[in-house]
Amino acid sequence: MPYQVDPSAVAQAAVAAMMLAVPQPSQQVPPAAALDSAQGASSLYARADHTHAARVQRTVLTTASDGTAKWTFARPIAVSAGKLPPVAYMVEDTGTPVVVQVVGREMTSDGTTDTHTSVSIKAQRSRTLPATIVALSALISFDVFGGAVAGVKVNLFAGDPTQ
Repeated sequence: MPYQVDPSAVAQAAVAAMMLAVPQPSQQVPPAAALDSAQGASSLYARADHTHAARVQRTVLTTASDGTAKWTFARPIAVSAGKLPPVAYMVEDTGTPVVVQVVGREMTSDGTTDTHTSVSIKAQRSRTLPATIVALSALISFDVFGGAVAGVKVNLFAGDPTQ
């Protein structure tokens, strides 16, 4: 009697071989968003609920009565010693222009890397020149920033340096 192969065993072996070829879920944390794209080399796939680290953090703060506000980063920003992480802002206000400046930073340093954890800002409203300035000395001493401005919403953005 000729040797007979069980078709169900062949089918099961074929299915098992195909299952071995199917990529498996990765057990690693996904990489942070990169400046440039790159083709991966892994045959593992990312799980549906994975997240990528943000390279840019953002928040909206409202200035206090003295025009100040403090932003503690959700994640510390590490830079080479002596460098500063980029911080940008946009003001939401319908009055005369408001200027915002960083007046303080909290960080730690190991001599090679500075790790920034927060920034403090101060908002000042600009003033227009009065139409009645007649003395040159009054014009020279005129401060275009009229002082601190309270209750202004400031959109802040801070990012990891890319260069």
